[in-house]
Amino acid sequence: MNLSLYRKYRPKTFDEIYGQKHVKKYFENAILKNEISHAYIFNGPRGTGKTSVARILAKVLNCENLEEYNPCNKCSHCVSINEGSYMDVIELDAASNRGIDEIRQIRDSANYRPVSGKYKVYIIDEFHMLTREAFNALLKTLEEPPEHVIFILATTNLEKVPETIISRSQLINFKNIGYEDIKNMIKYVSNSESIEIEESAINIISKKAKGGMRDALSLLEQVMKFSDNKITLEDTINVLGLFDETFVLDFVNAIYSGNIDKILEISESLFSMGKEPEILLEQSIELIFETIKENLKMIKIMEKLSEILKEIKFNENKRLMFDVSVLALTYKYVKKEDNALKELEKDFLNPQNEEGLISSILKYYTEGQKENLAIYYVIKSSQIKESEGKIEFIFDYNKKLEYDMFHKYENEIKITISLFSNDTVDVIATYKGNNEKKESLNSIFN
Repeated sequence: MNLSLYRKYRPKTFDEIYGQKHVKKYFENAILKNEISHAYIFNGPRGTGKTSVARILAKVLNCENLEEYNPCNKCSHCVSINEGSYMDVIELDAASNRGIDEIRQIRDSANYRPVSGKYKVYIIDEFHMLTREAFNALLKTLEEPPEHVIFILATTNLEKVPETIISRSQLINFKNIGYEDIKNMIKYVSNSESIEIEESAINIISKKAKGGMRDALSLLEQVMKFSDNKITLEDTINVLGLFDETFVLDFVNAIYSGNIDKILEISESLFSMGKEPEILLEQSIELIFETIKENLKMIKIMEKLSEILKEIKFNENKRLMFDVSVLALTYKYVKKEDNALKELEKDFLNPQNEEGLISSILKYYTEGQKENLAIYYVIKSSQIKESEGKIEFIFDYNKKLEYDMFHKYENEIKITISLFSNDTVDVIATYKGNNEKKESLNSIFN
């Protein structure tokens, strides 16, 4: 049975990891200085290398011929870990093993010395899904860990982890992998598999992966199975159920210009092709997100498309929902543009209601050459908390798009704040959704 691409090309050393430079640097220093902690929490989005780094670290800890900070991948210990047969590396999926009995078993077995290596390494994936009783049992082990045991706890939902667990571990935050890193990996894998792939196809797969290397390789494999030895843009669009750029542009322009007949025509074509309306909405939001800067009407269209996308995912009659919602959007924000947009601007462009530093920043983005209504919109969409040396922008559960936009402009916002502040200010973005997420723009692990 052939290995899937993401398993076949899983990195085996720290040097082979794409992206996560801060994670690699952290472990390079820790290994060279022999400063390994007894417990780590790997936090970050799915498919960004948490389990791969955990296995590499497990090999480093037990490798017989360590090459600086990298495992040799040749000794019996490294080979066994790569094959998944090493008795001193124990992997557990907490999604299906979340009870106290499983953790008690780990706690009891941790007291025994390793069978053949220097360390026993426990890798617990999605450990935020453990029960409260299981967390308490794990905590007792972390409080008094045996010298020969290392815990690596991976999660995509850090907010569900008790603070007592976090405080007894080294927290390492993994980020979404950069677009260029994903492109380079796709090129490398395609070349290794003797597959010719068009640059435009690479671009689409890289965007569709949304920062996840595992997803990127899964998508590439999916397209490879339906292609010969050459992957074209057309193959990629058809296999992944996507729309070409012209179709998406026509849809966005039809909304923007209030062309209801064109919208109905696009809807008919969309459902005749048997494609998902969610994908068209996602691609339209991405298109606007990448190109908008000073167009308030386009910002509002993007916001409304995002709301429609959330609603349509759970609706049984997708076509009716799509048609009604998009036509309502077009009529409300375009056909009645003269009145509705003027009222919108009247309520929206009011920086004089703010005071101090925030007021200066808002005026900065609504006056003169630095006008940028996208940034202005993002700031106005947040709740702002100012304290000594810190500004926190808080986005409610229904403001995920605005939260993502904040991070698109985070460097510019940070620079602007420094221009208007005499002191160093730590800028924090908080999303209060189902998965609350805090990120400090000045953190080494951000």
